[in-house]
Amino acid sequence: MVDTQQLFEAWAESLDRARSFRGGMHWKSVAGKQYLFRTRDRRGNGKSLGPRSPEAERTLERFKQNKAEVEEREKSLRRRLAEQARYCKAARVARVPRLSAALGRELWRAGLEDAVLIVGTNALYAYEAACGVQILSAGRLETQDIDLLLDSRRSLELIMNATRSEGLIGILRKIDKSFTVMEKQNFRAVNDRGFMVDLIRPMPKPPWKKQPDIVGNQADLRAADIEHLDWYLSAPKLRQIIIGEDGFPAPFTVPDPRVFALHKLWLSRQLGRDPLKKPKDREQAFLVAELVSHYLPQIKFSKTELRMLPRAVARLTDELIDRAEVGTKSELPSGFEPPDDL
Repeated sequence: MVDTQQLFEAWAESLDRARSFRGGMHWKSVAGKQYLFRTRDRRGNGKSLGPRSPEAERTLERFKQNKAEVEEREKSLRRRLAEQARYCKAARVARVPRLSAALGRELWRAGLEDAVLIVGTNALYAYEAACGVQILSAGRLETQDIDLLLDSRRSLELIMNATRSEGLIGILRKIDKSFTVMEKQNFRAVNDRGFMVDLIRPMPKPPWKKQPDIVGNQADLRAADIEHLDWYLSAPKLRQIIIGEDGFPAPFTVPDPRVFALHKLWLSRQLGRDPLKKPKDREQAFLVAELVSHYLPQIKFSKTELRMLPRAVARLTDELIDRAEVGTKSELPSGFEPPDDL
């Protein structure tokens, strides 16, 4: 798994480098003179690098050589990832549902990795990967939807024009063409198998304050406002490379696990919460608290570090810690298993 994560980061760096060579470089005749022209896209947009000269000719040769080397490195690393995918499946570390993993990759490709967080049950895959363990009970991870949290504080103008046009629904249709936006619940997209993707955002403060609620055009998903999700955005985010069921890695950006646990525990005690969801909220809260306490010693349930949360929520910290300490006498806390080779 570590090898795969490192290989993905190396490939991502090579892909970014290859993108810097998009377009081409060629001679262009203007008024009887030749100029070196650098194009940036298929439309031919670019700029002149000056008239033909020995230095300009050397610039063209260096560009062609470097572009060829960078593209070959990217292809080589991509082949390595395909080989590694088979090892991941054989070693049973390919955990994350194929669609969820593909969505994580497409959000990253579109430059939305920091603007859209993966929250809800799917975030547990990132937490277990960060801890190097596997959650035993399939029921704890079972879900037919994925929640995406839009960081409406960020300026979406920085996102590439193509993404701004197609939006999240365009990204989803790259994965599965059957995704459509629901008419009456336009924060939700559903495919022909009933898998749902919800776009949510924190309730603006004050409620009438204008903040981004959409990534693409007017036909895109429009984020639903939910109270107290600003807690997730006030704490550091966790970026974790996970492994999809197909063996291919993907980056997941998720909330701080401590805030996730506290929010879930708080949510399980709200009168307006669906009573059918409360038991799962509570179980996930204690589960993630146990992960943090046993496997992430670099972060702690410190009230100082969690001062961005309301006092009523921060006070739940002691309860989470006490529950997480149950099972410390055993080699592994209940509900987890080490990799097979241990």
